[in-house]
Formats: sequence, structure tokens, C-alpha cells
Amino acid sequence: MVPVFQVGSNLSTFTREISFEDMVEFEQVVWARDANAHNDAEVAKRDGLVKPLASGQTQMALLHELLEKSFGDGWVYGGKISVRYIRPVYAGDRLTPHGVVSAINAENGAPQFVLDVWCENQDGQKTAAGTAHVGQPTQKMSWIEGAQA
Repeated sequence: MVPVFQVGSNLSTFTREISFEDMVEFEQVVWARDANAHNDAEVAKRDGLVKPLASGQTQMALLHELLEKSFGDGWVYGGKISVRYIRPVYAGDRLTPHGVVSAINAENGAPQFVLDVWCENQDGQKTAAGTAHVGQPTQKMSWIEGAQA
């Protein structure tokens, strides 16, 4: 069943704990960078930080997962997002991505959903916040179906 969203609808969410091992692995998967403030305590201290902080892309990955699960191809094909990172995330933090429909516009005869999106840590503090634009929700997830074919 395809979800039906209205202005004010909250997306179904989840929580992930960010481990230092995940932070290091993420830095290697996205691009192979040398030691930096995201994967090395000494570099982080040299850069004036208390300890390594998670890359902003970590939060973006959670928001992407949230939108992907909620909108399927409506997000993956043509979705747009703009996010600011407003609070550091460290190993051991638990992040929860959120999304709420703030507007529904018509574009080429189809609904275009505008969402306020953000991540919160275990203390309820926003760590990232922004806006996403998403097409009609669908159960179709052709990027997964294509991989299985």
C-alpha cells in the first residue's frame, strides 16, 4: 500500500547509533582520504576538536534512508534536499532522522511534496536541518528491483 501524506504528516522514523568504527568505514567507502578529523583522534585534536566527529554525510545518509523508505522512486528519481549541519555528532551518539510534510504543490499534474527534515541526537537536539522536495510516493523501488534482476 502506497502511503498517503498530507500537510502535517510525519514520516515513520528510526534510530541508529553512530560508532567510531562506522565513522572510519564511512570515510573509506565514500572516498579514501588520509587521516582527518572524522577518523583520527590526533588529527581532530590538532584541528581544535575534542574528539573525532562524524561526517555530515553520515546524517545525509540517514535522511536519504528515511526519504527512500517513505517515498520509494518518488525520492530516488528527482528528489532534492538541502541540509545544514548545526551540531556535531560523535561516536556513541544516537541519531533519529525526521520528516514532516510542510506543503504539497502540483508539478506537471503530479503532487510535489515539500518536507522539513532534520536529525536529532539522543538528547533531542537537532544536529542537521533542512528541506526536501519529493515526488509522488510509490512502493516501486526500481533501484533495488534492478539489482535483483
